Amino acid sequence: MVATRPAPSRTEIAAPAARPHWARLTLRALAVTIAIASNVLAQVMSAMLNDYGPRPSGAGWAIVFIAVALDYIVCGVVAWRLVRSPIAGWLMVGAALFWSAGAWYPLVRQWGWVWPWVEGVTDLWAVLVGILVLCYPTGRLTARFDRALVLAVTVAFAIRLGGILLFSSPEAAECGCATNPYAVLPSDTADYWLGIGWRIVGLALMLTVAARLIARWFTSSLPARRVAFVMPLAILLWCLGTIQDSLSFALGWDGGWLQFVPPVAIALIPPAFVGGVLYARGLRSRVADLVIVARDKVDRGLWESSLARTLHDSSLRVFWWDEPLQAYQTSDGIPAEDAVTATRPGRSTLAIDSDQGPIALIEHDVALSQDDRLLDAVSSALLLSVDNDRLRARLERTIQELRQSRLRLVEEGYLARRRLERDLHDGSQQQLVSLAISLRIATAKAEAHGDEELAGDLQRASDQLADALRELRELARGIHPTVLTDGDLRSAIDELGMRSHLPVEVQVDVGDRLPEVVEETIYYCVSEALANAAKHSRARNCSVSVTRTDTTVTVVVKDDGQGGARIEPGGGLEGIRDRVETVSGRADVRSVAGLGTIIELTIPVG
Repeated sequence: MVATRPAPSRTEIAAPAARPHWARLTLRALAVTIAIASNVLAQVMSAMLNDYGPRPSGAGWAIVFIAVALDYIVCGVVAWRLVRSPIAGWLMVGAALFWSAGAWYPLVRQWGWVWPWVEGVTDLWAVLVGILVLCYPTGRLTARFDRALVLAVTVAFAIRLGGILLFSSPEAAECGCATNPYAVLPSDTADYWLGIGWRIVGLALMLTVAARLIARWFTSSLPARRVAFVMPLAILLWCLGTIQDSLSFALGWDGGWLQFVPPVAIALIPPAFVGGVLYARGLRSRVADLVIVARDKVDRGLWESSLARTLHDSSLRVFWWDEPLQAYQTSDGIPAEDAVTATRPGRSTLAIDSDQGPIALIEHDVALSQDDRLLDAVSSALLLSVDNDRLRARLERTIQELRQSRLRLVEEGYLARRRLERDLHDGSQQQLVSLAISLRIATAKAEAHGDEELAGDLQRASDQLADALRELRELARGIHPTVLTDGDLRSAIDELGMRSHLPVEVQVDVGDRLPEVVEETIYYCVSEALANAAKHSRARNCSVSVTRTDTTVTVVVKDDGQGGARIEPGGGLEGIRDRVETVSGRADVRSVAGLGTIIELTIPVG
């Protein structure tokens, strides 16, 4: 026997996915709380103990340091929501946490097993910020040069941390520090020379990063510049602040108000990161408007110009796949084989395919390829527009086929009714007319022989035959109006006006004969409209007007009745509308209580 496990409940299925989510949120909340508490507590304790070490002192500086930390923390939380990779958010929160190490160092100097570590991680925030800059905007290190820079700064930081742990042993009289228990070769000048070396290496790496960002900014096109417009400025200000800090450290120089430059520059970096991501996200939302632009039909030229305007890339080009030629073409229909195979410098291509094959190639600025969500939005918008266009074309073909099929049915019905009317007229009706003549002859003979009883029977039979012949003619007229066959539309509508119980004014101006199906449709619609006016409207007068243009014929039936007529299921007006729509026409009914009714029919005559 094989044991089977019951199907898991919905709670059991959702629990494994929910636990990592809540664990991730809890870990992030804990990191944010620790970073905020570490910065605030360090500044408060420094103020209470009035011990700031080599750092600038005062309430104003405490506010500045806390503000920078909160800036990084808030931007880190936003980055967790905006950036697909969580690395950027962790770098920002981590930088905020180690930003407080400089304030903690003077407070833990009495503990020999603590202060070397605190002093060693004092500048770890700078390492994290440098990595953050190189990760912009995807949150990942994509270029080999960027990964080499991160490796170099990591090695430099590790050397400085190891040097502090193994060699730094300043004199207690100068710094008030406890003895470094980790020092293998104690030296009271190691801290100074390690600081000098770290600042030189750090400044060189920062200048390298700044040069890379500035070169990328100047060589990029408009999209890349708009995305990273603040980052190069912040890096340059940070380099200036680092030079000023290095001079202050080496020469004991007081920078004065220039000391505010480094915090301001450092604080600009996370908002620049988040602002660039928000800018790209704004582009994604604007891409959705392209579907509205192409809601009626995918106009290739309009789609290309709208996409270039949306992405702020004036040199963007779209190459469309031509199925019969099995090749890409420009929006103007020019073969684009050379343009597709030879990509221009600084450009990248995005291939858009569907289940039915290729659709288009988009050549865009390489800076846009850093945002894969933006390119996904572009692909989705174009796919949706193309699919809508295909569905619309398919629907239009289906509707056209239905119209043609319905018109063929109407024409077949018209021909069938005409044949039936002709058969009745030429067959049964003629035989009945012959029989009526024979009965009149027989009646005359009976009267001539003085047989009044036989003559009376023959006369009654002749009268019944006349009634039957009249009903047959009415039936034939209902199947197909003979007056349309023997006359024209004007005479047919005049006959309807004469047969109506209301005075009818008829005006017909159509020139040449209309198609037979159209004339029959107009005849029956006018007949129904006059019958409704006589039965329901309490009108005193009616009018029928038929006019024609090059492409349409317009029929207007008016009455001065009580009004209030509406198209209702199963009613006569619905029958008129259905009959007109069968020949691709349109029926409009305007009826106001007390002001009569106007029925207007518009029928194409093509």
